[in-house]
Amino acid sequence: MTTILRFNLCILLLCIGFYIRAAEIKAGFFLPDDVAEVTFKFKSIHSLIVLPVIINDSVRVNLILDTGCRNLVLFGKRFQKLLKVQTDKNVQFSGLGNGNPINGKLSLNNKVTINTVIGEKIPVVIVPHQNLFSTYPNVHGVIGYDIFIKFEIELDPQQQLITFRPAATAQLSPEYEKILLRIEDSRPIVSSEVFLPDSDGQACDLMLDTGSSLGLLVKTSDLKKFPKEKNHTVLGRGFNGDVIGLKTAATKVVLNTFEIIAIPAGITYSAWHNYASVGMDVMKDYRVVLNYCKAYAGLKKIL
Repeated sequence: MTTILRFNLCILLLCIGFYIRAAEIKAGFFLPDDVAEVTFKFKSIHSLIVLPVIINDSVRVNLILDTGCRNLVLFGKRFQKLLKVQTDKNVQFSGLGNGNPINGKLSLNNKVTINTVIGEKIPVVIVPHQNLFSTYPNVHGVIGYDIFIKFEIELDPQQQLITFRPAATAQLSPEYEKILLRIEDSRPIVSSEVFLPDSDGQACDLMLDTGSSLGLLVKTSDLKKFPKEKNHTVLGRGFNGDVIGLKTAATKVVLNTFEIIAIPAGITYSAWHNYASVGMDVMKDYRVVLNYCKAYAGLKKIL
């Protein structure tokens, strides 16, 4: 092989490697190179954050920003016709509620845009026969971990503003109380101490759940903490149907040294899990920063 041919072959291999790496980089969500961060208005329904999203430059949907969800999920049979579906790929997942798991179809390699945020090769799960948000006007699904893993996201519920900035280079402003996060099964978890009425504080893992309109939800396998059936009521609705439990109020929740006082709460029974979550009924009173990449949250009380 001549020197020139070897040189040209090396250049070709370098070019191929460059394009492969470029394609890998562009998979997932990102901001254009000339955009350092973006802030825009969101809509709010029952304190939940609803984002305007465009899929494949043509399908316009409104999605709830949900830290409890791994993938972008659409509810509605019509989306099977609007997106290219893998007919041989079924997806099953579960959430809160007493019903059966949810079944959906998978659509791969979609382009997703949220304002100036761009997503390439994004998987979408389509659930044709069940619309969890049928009682919410013009809400079509949820978006979660796929976007949280790439950005530091700052929420201002009072002004209904959301900011996206690259997670790896972001720095938390000193005006926020910094709380350590760990990501388990794609969900943001913090160590906490929960104080329920007439009881000592109980250490538990607590999820920051932007996809819930509830306050504090305690899920327990201890039947002694779960009163008689006559006291049960519907606390809310999850992916798997109604969440049944007891309404109460927590005197406080402690996250590191940060305290949240007098929280509306619910207790629901689980045979397998002991944990808690705080939803938007609590977080709507705070400016919130979530950075999965650097494993921290930031909270600041809205005055």
